[in-house]
Amino acid sequence: MNQPSAGSAHVRPVGRPRAVPKELVGDVREEILTVAAALFERDGYSSTSTRAIGVAVGLRQASLFHYFARKEDILTELLDRTLRPTLDLAERMSLERLDADVALWMLTREDVANLCRGPHNLGALQLLPEVRSPQFGWFWRRRRQLFKEYSSQISRGIAAELLPYADSWATADLVFGLVESVITARPQLRRRATTPVVIADAALCLCGGRPTRIRTFPALVARFEDADEG
Repeated sequence: MNQPSAGSAHVRPVGRPRAVPKELVGDVREEILTVAAALFERDGYSSTSTRAIGVAVGLRQASLFHYFARKEDILTELLDRTLRPTLDLAERMSLERLDADVALWMLTREDVANLCRGPHNLGALQLLPEVRSPQFGWFWRRRRQLFKEYSSQISRGIAAELLPYADSWATADLVFGLVESVITARPQLRRRATTPVVIADAALCLCGGRPTRIRTFPALVARFEDADEG
């Protein structure tokens, strides 16, 4: 292989120019989302410019638009990640194959785990005032869809006499509020590996589930997940 001579000019690899000399490792799109989440959480959405995101990542503003055409698209992806995994689970796993109280426990555990996942509190982004604007109406419709999934499992549990409370809508509202309490909880709580299970157990107790039965749910769900993967 020919080596460049000492006097030859350094040839830069072809690529998109960056605002600062920084080596981007891995998925650049994911790095943009991680950095944007931190800036939105710290400074707010309106106060965070695409230029600031680009500088923090190590990209010129024009290069950032190669990955996300608008700042709104970044927030859209981050918000969707607070809902999509749990909704996907409910669809993929066909929770109706489980007893309703077990399905509710599994749904709650996955929802809490998703809200606690990652280095930043993505759930708190729904508290941004800009998310109440019409362009983010899709988020509230999707969130309502998730709420209905909770209500559906609770209704099944009441009908099967596994859960004693008769008002499925009010009970679902209480459970949903318990799940989303992790959004405003101390960071230490979100980082604990046991938090999803603790809150899932509490949600079933809130619905009137029997503690001796609830204790069997982790093993039941583990077997269900193993069978589904198999």
